[in-house]
Amino acid sequence: MTKINKSQYGILSLLSKKNMSGYDIKKMAQKVSPFHWSESNAQIYPILKKLENDQMVKSEIDLKSGDRNRRIYSITQQGRDHLIHWLKEPVEPSSYREEIILKLTAGENVETSIMIDHLEKLQIQIQELQKNVIEIQNDIEQRHEDENRKRYLLMAYDYAAMQLESKLSWCQKSLLKLKNLNKS
Repeated sequence: MTKINKSQYGILSLLSKKNMSGYDIKKMAQKVSPFHWSESNAQIYPILKKLENDQMVKSEIDLKSGDRNRRIYSITQQGRDHLIHWLKEPVEPSSYREEIILKLTAGENVETSIMIDHLEKLQIQIQELQKNVIEIQNDIEQRHEDENRKRYLLMAYDYAAMQLESKLSWCQKSLLKLKNLNKS
């Protein structure tokens, strides 16, 4: 099988829970996965096509969808086996990319107020993401009856919550330093 990116596993994971259209996959990823995975429609559909060509998923037209002819995807046993094989493999180190850090490394080239503004906006974004994580955690607690599934989902979102808390703390400390610098 030819190599495709790791997003195939995000798609297979979602399809292992229920059958979905490409649109459903995108919406679900936006709702529950923004802390660890995001894809655009331009990325999801080629991956679905590749997965289908490799017999990892199958699709059929939803005749009840009217003129839109929604294509509904489902995971095959081969796709489930592929997902399970990947789940058993060692975790590869993540590549880390954070634009604010890149900007801070060159921050001396602009007024301090610009970096303060960037950090204040980042702080607001982090706080919004924290609210989102809490909503997702509450939803998991309320909707999932399978205790095993619930346990794993909550671990994933505990990670996201802790990451956000750490980022927020760093952001607040950095803002304080820059604001104190601006006073001198």
